[in-house]
Amino acid sequence: MMFEPVSKVLTSVSGQPVKVHLVSTGGVIVKTKFREAKRTGVIAMIEFMLDKKFTEWMPIWVMVIEHPEGIFVIDTGENSNVNDPGYFKSSGWFANWFDTTQFKFKVNREEEIDQQLHSLHIPIEKIKSVILTHLHLDHIDGLRYFPQTSILVNRAEWKKPFGDLPKLYPQWFQPTLVDLDKSFDVFEEAFYLTESKDMVLVRTPGHTWHHCSVILKTNETFVFFGADICYSQQQLINDKYSGTNASHKLAKDTYSKVRSFCKNNKVVFIPSHEASAADRLNNLQPVVIGA
Repeated sequence: MMFEPVSKVLTSVSGQPVKVHLVSTGGVIVKTKFREAKRTGVIAMIEFMLDKKFTEWMPIWVMVIEHPEGIFVIDTGENSNVNDPGYFKSSGWFANWFDTTQFKFKVNREEEIDQQLHSLHIPIEKIKSVILTHLHLDHIDGLRYFPQTSILVNRAEWKKPFGDLPKLYPQWFQPTLVDLDKSFDVFEEAFYLTESKDMVLVRTPGHTWHHCSVILKTNETFVFFGADICYSQQQLINDKYSGTNASHKLAKDTYSKVRSFCKNNKVVFIPSHEASAADRLNNLQPVVIGA
């Protein structure tokens, strides 16, 4: 496998073990100015499309949480069919051009989420819920393996997606839509995923209009699966942004909230595409936000 999985045993708020697994469903490279842009909006988009340089291979992380209340899968990653010629043609000529020229994927069959779960000795039928942070293909392309599983999506994300490719959804895909009508710490919009309220879906918009993250509270640390808030923890710390956001204004507000949360709590921050996030989870290395 391109990126080795990491598993960490922590202590839940109830005092029982909670296992956190980080597995990568292959790798992706993007234009360098897609990952980090100096400008915003349309100008940033033009600059990254004209960019001829690609990043190094980055992971496509999926988080699996074995919680006392059940097993949860956060996002489903990519599948090996993304390597097939014409995979994106059903989504139209622009999507086909864009997703075959601005990104490159490398996914082996054994890296897909069903095989990763098998390696963890977790039967799919034992999974309580799949939680999707947003609807981009590298976060939902493993849905094919969960036709009988409860799948949760922020209702607002479902109603107003950004950059999704519905033609790639499984025909049966009709997720359970949840309303983020609670609050959690600095996040005004939240939905509690567990009865113990130690795992929560929070709205962290910017990358899409209603992008979400998942925060797990344990006795040792908070584990913050930030999905595509940013490409790296350093971007968050240094206030740097990627080349495509639904809203740069929303992204800045999200950065501010996440930094505030990390400054006031011990937090292991995990973006979906940062290789070093695995080491941070393994070593429980927290974000350090300056004064």
